[in-house]
Parts: sequence; structure tokens; C-alpha cells
Amino acid sequence: MREEILRLERVTCLEQGVVQLENFNLQIFRGEIMGLLAVNSHGLNTLLGLLRRRLPLQRGYVYYREKQINAWGSEIPGRGPQRIAIIENRSSLVSGMTVADNIFVLRPSFKSWLIRPALLRAQLAPVLEKLGADFSPDDYVDKLTAFQRFVVEMLKAVLGGCRLIVLREVGTFISDADLSRLHEVIRRFAREGVAFLYIGYHFEELREICDRTALLINGTIPKVLLRGEPLFSCGEPYHRLVQAQMERRERPAPGGEAVFQARHITGGMVKDLSFSVRAGECVVLQDLNNQIFGDLLALLTGELPLKEGDFELCGQPFSPAYTRKIAILLEHADDSMLMRELSVLDNLCFTLDHRLPGVWHDARLRRGIEQECGGLLDAKLFQLWPEQLTTAQKYDLVYARILLQKPKVVFCIQPFQGADMELRMRIWNHLERLLGQGIGVVILAVNLADSLSLAHQLVRVHRSAPNEVYSRKDFSTLSSTAPWVDFYQQL
Repeated sequence: MREEILRLERVTCLEQGVVQLENFNLQIFRGEIMGLLAVNSHGLNTLLGLLRRRLPLQRGYVYYREKQINAWGSEIPGRGPQRIAIIENRSSLVSGMTVADNIFVLRPSFKSWLIRPALLRAQLAPVLEKLGADFSPDDYVDKLTAFQRFVVEMLKAVLGGCRLIVLREVGTFISDADLSRLHEVIRRFAREGVAFLYIGYHFEELREICDRTALLINGTIPKVLLRGEPLFSCGEPYHRLVQAQMERRERPAPGGEAVFQARHITGGMVKDLSFSVRAGECVVLQDLNNQIFGDLLALLTGELPLKEGDFELCGQPFSPAYTRKIAILLEHADDSMLMRELSVLDNLCFTLDHRLPGVWHDARLRRGIEQECGGLLDAKLFQLWPEQLTTAQKYDLVYARILLQKPKVVFCIQPFQGADMELRMRIWNHLERLLGQGIGVVILAVNLADSLSLAHQLVRVHRSAPNEVYSRKDFSTLSSTAPWVDFYQQL
């Protein structure tokens, strides 16, 4: 009989009076890799909160390693952390310390008064060798790649006694090749009896690794898919959208001169990077090591000195600086791109004063902007503040502001990060609208999920090897683990 690691039985949980989980059932066994496909994100944070600590339940029971750890209507015996590891983009490792120190010294069960680095190294080195790790116990964690950091966090959890590891959206932060390597490490731990809850937003990624996949919709799980079982109708609208877009984009990429060009750019972590983008063209820069994006934007804005190379904007040499001809969309744009102290209308007009200098004091002009944006935003939103908007409405506001700004090129940092299936469709349509307006779009991504379906050109940036450039007709030659590559092969 299989050993049960986790069971949530008929769980109902509220936060601030809103039902987040309703009649929620989930069961994970020893050595199983269980997928959780977030069709929408409602209830996901509450689920992770239940796994981190004992939250009050309105109904249901929670069992971990066949022992009840939470129940409705009962006194909650303490709210300390449970032996369940949750690994996501925000690292739990302490920078400035070595791999061995993070794994052993910072463990609650470490009781020694003296730290013996040689002893810790001797204990950890064979484990790393067995995993095929390409780093040593003495490496500092702030120098590790995203893949190496995930391996260290999993190893720390296993050696710390965790028998369930939750991985949240790892495919967004790790390149396709490293993701395959990470899957091998996960399978190795699973064979040793560790259970995994693998949370993602892409069924293509989950089906590669998971034994079963549960669908999270509105705080409940209506169906669990077995390995090899196709995704049912909830995923079809997004697949149809992607496939239709790919078929439309089989026409040649936009012609003409490049609106933006970078030639042999070097500075910070960026080494000899070249690319160009035309009006209405989408170029994806894939950073295989997840290290250059911050430095690339700093070079573009002049915050970081340019050692070699040059930029060109609209056919003219461009000295790095802030300019309204270039727009930058940061990760989690609903949070990072809005000013909470400003109204919705002020947020919309924030990058418009270069076109309409009187926008801040001319009430008639501002009313005209509200009317003109009727097709982009609901008129009722102009009476609200950003914190009163839903996540989808915040994204609508951010992209509407970019359209009004009318830049020549937009740099988008991982625009789909953290977005469930419904929100991805919305963001995807916003990016398509930018391209339709003749704006060049440069997507900075680690994993190719979603971005590849919009791209006319892909540039894969390596740390110690020449960069690879793919045109759209070459996408079918990419690794089989790349999302949507089967569509390109069919086309």
C-alpha cells in the first residue's frame, strides 16, 4: 500500500470573508510528482499558506505523512512552519554564504558550536557528485545560476527532513535546457521517496514531468489528469488562440529599417550582444542563464556604463538615456508599473505629457482622453484608484498607457510571469495590439513559454558561447521541450 504524504480533504478556507478554497481535495503519495495546473490563480496563495502554516479552516481536514495537522472547528496548536518546502522565484538561501553553510549551518537541527568547513565539504561533496551538480560546496550562493539555486534549495529541503517539496512556476525562471536537467534531479529525489507538488501554468511543461496533474479552477479541483491524458476543454481557447496566431504569422516578418538596433553591446553581465527590431516586429531575447536582463536595461538607460558597442534608434545613434521613444515593461507589471498614489487617469497620462504638454492642468483635455480611451478601458475605472482594480484591469491600464505613449520599441521583461491561463490570453492580446500599431516589441525571457508564439525572431544568449539567432522558419528545429514547438513542426 502506497504511503500517503499529503491529503487535503473537503477543505474550505476563507480570507477576508471571500471563499478561496471550496471543497478542495488533493492527495499526494510518497515518491509521486503531482502537477497542479492553475487555470486561474484563485485560491493558489491560500493553498500555499495552508502548506506553510496552520490556517483556520471553515471545513475539512489536512493530513501530512498520515497525521492530521489541521481540522475545521478545532484549536490550532501553534502556527510554526511545517516540514514542507516551498521553492519559488524568491530565494530562501542566504547570500554571502556558501552552499555548504546554507545547507548545514542554517538548518534548525545544527547544534554545533564550531563550524568545520572541511567536514561540511566532505559530507556534501559526494551528494553533489551523485546529483551531477556543476558547482562545489564552497561556491557562494549569490554566484549560482537559477538552476543551481533550485538544486541547492531542494537538497537543503531533503537533508532537512522535508518529504514534500512544492515547486512554483520554476519554468519561468529556468531555460528549456536547464529545465530538463532539473527534471532529472526531481526524478532522482522522487525515486528516493520525496513527493513533489509541481505548480505551473503550462500543461506542456507539467506533462513532461508529472505522474498526475490536478486542475485548479476557482479554488477547487474538478479533475485530475493521469499521465498521457490530454487537457480537457478549459485549455482549448488558449491553444486555439496560439495556433491561429501562428498560422497568421506565417507571413514574412515586417520589412523596412530597424527602429532599434544594438551592436556588440558589452557592459556588466552583457557580453557582445547584437540584435535589431523593426516596426511591428517581435524579437525574443532568451537569457539561458537568467543574468543579463537587469544589466541590459541599465545599459539602455545609462545607469550602467557601456564598455563596447553602440545603440541606434530610428536610424540615428542613441546615447543611453531615458526617452519616451522607448518603453520598458517590468515583471509583474500590475504591481511594478503603477503608482498607487496617483488616480487611474493620472497613471494613464503619466507618459503622455511629451505629446500633450497640457495634460496635467487642462481639464477639458483630460476629459477628452477619457473618451478616447473608451475602447481600451472601462469608463467606470477612471473614478477609481489602482488598488481598487482587479489584476486584469491593472494590466489593461498599463498596456493602454503604453499605447498612448506611442514608443518606437517596447522592452518587456517576462510579461507572462505569474499569469494564469485567463490572464495570459489577455496579456497576449495586448502585445498583439502593440505589434498591430507598428511598435517594435522586444521580449526578455528565460523560458520560451508564450513568448515564442509571438516572435518573428529568437536570440538565445549564452554566457560562454556564441549567441544563436533563429528566424521564424527555424523555430521547428528547437528542442522538443520548447513550448508550442509541435505547432511549428505541424505548420
